[in-house]
Amino acid sequence: MWMGRANAFGVQSRDRKGATSRQCVSNAGRSLTLAALMVKCVRPVWMGKAVILALALPGFLMAGGCSFAPTPQERTQLQYFKKSYQRTVSTDRYAIAPPDVITIHAPKAPEVDNVKQQISPDGTLNLELLNRVYVAGMSPQEVEHLLTEKLQTFYNDVKVRLEVEYKSQWYYVFGETNNPGPKRFTGRDTLVTALAEAQLTRLSWPERIYVIKPSADPDQRHVTVINLYEIVKQGDATPNVLLEQDDIIYVPLNPLASIGVAMQNLLFPIQPAMNTASGARAITGF
Repeated sequence: MWMGRANAFGVQSRDRKGATSRQCVSNAGRSLTLAALMVKCVRPVWMGKAVILALALPGFLMAGGCSFAPTPQERTQLQYFKKSYQRTVSTDRYAIAPPDVITIHAPKAPEVDNVKQQISPDGTLNLELLNRVYVAGMSPQEVEHLLTEKLQTFYNDVKVRLEVEYKSQWYYVFGETNNPGPKRFTGRDTLVTALAEAQLTRLSWPERIYVIKPSADPDQRHVTVINLYEIVKQGDATPNVLLEQDDIIYVPLNPLASIGVAMQNLLFPIQPAMNTASGARAITGF
């Protein structure tokens, strides 16, 4: 069951700590609004002081007791994610699909023995002697059984073994990493291995890593927030979830970086004019 009301990539908490977290987000929003007003209204000569004040705001929020760790409500979502210490692989059945590549081993059937072929967009293999064979959605074992049955029409005691190059299933990494994008799903991908490969940037927020399980069914959509430091610094394997096909990892900006980026975006339109004015003052002394 989807728990709480979604807030961006998070889930709002109904408990006391969740209320505190929402208050912090609200404070941060007001801080950004204040920074925007300062950039718009304060004269350029005072712009530097306004920027310094805006960048100091996250410190005031932290000093006010704001906690950005995952809330109890967000942690309860972990129950819908498989754990790397509980299972060897994340799925009990891999479904073959385009563009997976299959190599067939059938020593007693030379027409198909050692044939390597990519599954076509219509989900079929085009094999000598057997013509088109639909295999999309089947497990490798089911395809082996199907091809064995078809080849028994021509050969006795034929056995089929498949090798599969898995290319059809992915998970996704977004946000503050050096290597975001789609990642090949292997069935043994964990949050730690995914983030180690993606490499967090210095602007990332390791204490609030979002893992999203998308679904067209609202009751099957789940979002959990994970503190990476609990895994890598404390050795707690509980949050190190085992990723499944189509899972999404989102690494947000940390609070200070968020305000810095917002200020940079606000200053961008007037930055050339400010640089020109600074240069003129340096030349004229005024």
